[in-house]
Amino acid sequence: MAPKSNWPGHTPLPKGLAAPARRALAHEGIETLEQLVEYGEKPALALHGIGPTAMAQLHEALEDHGMQFGPQG
Repeated sequence: MAPKSNWPGHTPLPKGLAAPARRALAHEGIETLEQLVEYGEKPALALHGIGPTAMAQLHEALEDHGMQFGPQG
């Protein structure tokens, strides 16, 4: 399991996330896992640059840090 962030609310996106996915999220102002959860899964999947591989990495990172997308996604 990955270590938790030293700053609550500031858990970085996974390091192995591809550049197009990082750019797509950054364009929406998403730089942390907490921001991603708040943004939602469905809107994130709709971003150009977020595909199945990136979403799998994001889900794994969320799980590693004890987070998940809400029921509405």
